Amino acid sequence: MGKTAPKKIRVLKDGPYLVAGDVPLSREIMVVGADKEPESWKKTEDFPAQSQYAPCRCGASKNKPFCDGSHLKTRFNDGDPSVRKP
Repeated sequence: MGKTAPKKIRVLKDGPYLVAGDVPLSREIMVVGADKEPESWKKTEDFPAQSQYAPCRCGASKNKPFCDGSHLKTRFNDGDPSVRKP
């Protein structure tokens, strides 16, 4: 039996997540009921397994769910209060 890499998710400051260890990735959407309240989640897409990948965290990527470097252009700030200026 082969050895598997440890599963890890790292958050890069003002950048994407870094995911390693063959962590599965899929897209899900919220299912809203007749009362307009969320009821459940529905899987819509599975992405091919990868040993590592970088999901977008800024929301501006043109290659969602993956990072394309747009956080650099948009000057994404992850909200770390230690870097906020008054």
